[in-house]
Amino acid sequence: MTNSPQNQVDSTGQSNKRKPFRADIQALRAIAVLLVVLNHIWPMRLSGGFVGVDVFFVISGFLITAHLLSELRRTNTVSLPKFYARRARRLLPAALLVGALTLVATLIWIPAERWSRIAKEIFASAAYFENWLLTASSVNYSDRGQAATPAQHYWSLSVEEQFYLLWPLTLVVLSTLLARRILGLRTERSKAILLAITIFAVLSFAFSVWQTDANRAAAYFNTFGRVWEFMIGAGIAVVAPAIAGWYQRRPVATLRGIAQLAGYAMIFWSALRFNDATAFPGPWALLPVAGTALVIVAGPETPRWSPAKLLAWKPVQYVGDISYSLYLWHWPVIVIVPFALAREVRLVDRLGMLALSFLLAALTKHFVEDPGRTKLFAQARPRRTLLATLASVGVVAALSAGAIAGAGVIHARETARIEAAIGSGCFGAAALKSGNTCEDPFGPALFPAGAESEAPWRASAPECQTAPEDRQILANGKPSYVECNFKNDASISDPYRVWLIGDSHAEHWRAPIFDIARANEWELHTTMQGGCPSVPVPMVQAFGAETTEAKQNACLEWIEEASARVLKNEPDLVIVSNFASTEVVEDGSGRPQSEQLADGMAVSLKAWSDAGARVVVIRDVPTAGEKLGADCVLLMGEKPRGCVAPQSEVLHVDPMVEALALVADPQITSIDLTRYFCLDNECSGVIGAVPVFYDADHVSASFARSLAPILQRELSVTLSIDLSEPVAAEM
Repeated sequence: MTNSPQNQVDSTGQSNKRKPFRADIQALRAIAVLLVVLNHIWPMRLSGGFVGVDVFFVISGFLITAHLLSELRRTNTVSLPKFYARRARRLLPAALLVGALTLVATLIWIPAERWSRIAKEIFASAAYFENWLLTASSVNYSDRGQAATPAQHYWSLSVEEQFYLLWPLTLVVLSTLLARRILGLRTERSKAILLAITIFAVLSFAFSVWQTDANRAAAYFNTFGRVWEFMIGAGIAVVAPAIAGWYQRRPVATLRGIAQLAGYAMIFWSALRFNDATAFPGPWALLPVAGTALVIVAGPETPRWSPAKLLAWKPVQYVGDISYSLYLWHWPVIVIVPFALAREVRLVDRLGMLALSFLLAALTKHFVEDPGRTKLFAQARPRRTLLATLASVGVVAALSAGAIAGAGVIHARETARIEAAIGSGCFGAAALKSGNTCEDPFGPALFPAGAESEAPWRASAPECQTAPEDRQILANGKPSYVECNFKNDASISDPYRVWLIGDSHAEHWRAPIFDIARANEWELHTTMQGGCPSVPVPMVQAFGAETTEAKQNACLEWIEEASARVLKNEPDLVIVSNFASTEVVEDGSGRPQSEQLADGMAVSLKAWSDAGARVVVIRDVPTAGEKLGADCVLLMGEKPRGCVAPQSEVLHVDPMVEALALVADPQITSIDLTRYFCLDNECSGVIGAVPVFYDADHVSASFARSLAPILQRELSVTLSIDLSEPVAAEM
């Protein structure tokens, strides 16, 4: 995100005083960074402030292309080594400084359970592939509740740097081909470049629309889906010389003022009206992108009544000047300050974070950005600058590796403490067992929440293997079917056959069911699809956001295939659990939602029962959110009863259990473990010194495993069979 006035330094960090100062672009930078910062500090007040990133992308496409075309016209080529060296001097000093200090602050204030993930992202940010790391994790629905890291905002800088890497090379290749007439195009170079820009923009936009519909989370970070935004700016840079002569005509001046008004209105409307439910980037990104394009095309000269006059105010221009450093600093401040305060963030704290971000940005701008651009390796050959760049990234890699190693040492110590605590009889859910005399079942946490090892979907067993392709059940195109053989006696020809099925909340029960299956030598089958309830009815909404048609179809295909496989396998027991209280289905009947969900689920439950299986529905657990989840435990978990909420606020109706009343089948029953999450109408995020939740709604692996003996007894009673005590695998 470049931010230096063009009459001082252009987008590459090269002195260029001949170019007129574009106060309108400087104002756009200020608007863009303020939208992003305010959205992150007050997300409910400015829900669409994320469009500021799109504004930056258009600006970058315009400035970089304008510079490259200028060099092409002068020299008939572009010096790629010099270009990349200038970009390194311009961007890296501030980015690496913020990354290194963020890592230091992480080690001081953030619990070690999160060091490993944060260190990986800081290295990814320094090497400019953070967006691809987030793209990879975003396709895992189960990870959606993970807490933010202080390096996540580098995703947009990674996208920009990838553009800076490839776009100059593309222009050089295209120019060379035209010069040699290899393409057979007998036309001006600018027209051919504009044609190429148009093709890239159309293909990228089509990809963005498609992927936003298929996987919106991944589409947001994907470089290919953002190229068209840079190309809009690039196209303006190509046509700018041709329209420059129109600017002095009076009728055109009026139109330019109208274009500026319309452009700013489109940007601000997007920032105020868009939210997490908006299908973004996709077609909706056209609005802020087109608004930015209108402002840039209108040019710097404005009628007196244009809003650009107000935006030329010095404070606004200064915000534009420090926008790069402000963008770098604001997110680490927002993420780390709550840990340093060790309490809930208040209004005064948010104002303080805003002020601190501006202070750090101003200092970085004047003492790091500007000297780095004008003095650091100023007379050195490009090769030396690029080698220094690689070395600095290597230093960040070493620091990140050290943080990961330190996290491993601390994790080993905590594991030993946990093993010692397990024998106390008051560890985890055991603290709420009847007759226990534990001092304070909602007492302080023995270890912080949110460690990667606590993710319930990471629970594994050596007896389990992903099924081969010819027997696989695909969930959104990915394997979801796991087969586990816990038989110790090979002579058992007909073992007790069990299926575990549901969405990501069924994954809560993987670890305890593995332990139970091991003790009872079950043949266990699991298939789970995050964000898809096991109901053969289209799910049109989840977590307050509309689902795409592709998501609906993927869920229906998965549950139909999973149900058919269950029927074919003829299991003795089917265990099912879902996060259905947050999901909205539509069967076309127009009936109340509770009836549609219950009826749809009854179809699956009855089909399995009719095939001879016992069906057990595990009632869904309380929803953690901010009151009980990992973030609360990290901030307040060391205090007695630091994360407690009324049961009525966090425990919602489970449509799966409601469906049991419709089927009235003795083969279909439910197990309710609420009493091991709540006591005296209060639920806690810490029970028996164990963080209950891994994130905002998924149960931690440690707490789930502490439920294994309890779940075993409930199953024994419900099924009227004797089950052995659960056995955990050796670590």
